[in-house]
Amino acid sequence: MVEQKALRVGESVTSRSARLTREAAIGFAQEFDPQPMHIDQTAAQDGFFGKLVASGWHALAVTMRLAVEARPFGDAPLIGAELGPIRFTQPILPETDLCVRITFESIEEGQGQHGYNLLKVETLDAASGDTLICQRWRMLRA
Repeated sequence: MVEQKALRVGESVTSRSARLTREAAIGFAQEFDPQPMHIDQTAAQDGFFGKLVASGWHALAVTMRLAVEARPFGDAPLIGAELGPIRFTQPILPETDLCVRITFESIEEGQGQHGYNLLKVETLDAASGDTLICQRWRMLRA
């Protein structure tokens, strides 16, 4: 395995891509977000989006997986302390290839033993580069 260099403030890393398949999207939604627009093509056509869309919670789970694999801080784990506002910028269709761009925005000193890394995390459509989800992560410095 190639050693991953840890990001410095101002630097970004982009993950590999992963396909959010129709089968996985429906399966995730059936278990965790069983709303018609996520699990039933016919019902979704009459709904808000007019088509089947993936659950945002599923896309966020994929985001986490890709972020961990990208290893923005080398061997140091990603230990979440706070999740900032999550902004879904557009519906995510099944069969979309996702990737994640992580930008190390700043370091925040803590009052106790640990400080924090502040990250901007964007879930992207890997084909177009469009931002699908944008959020801020406050991670404990390991």
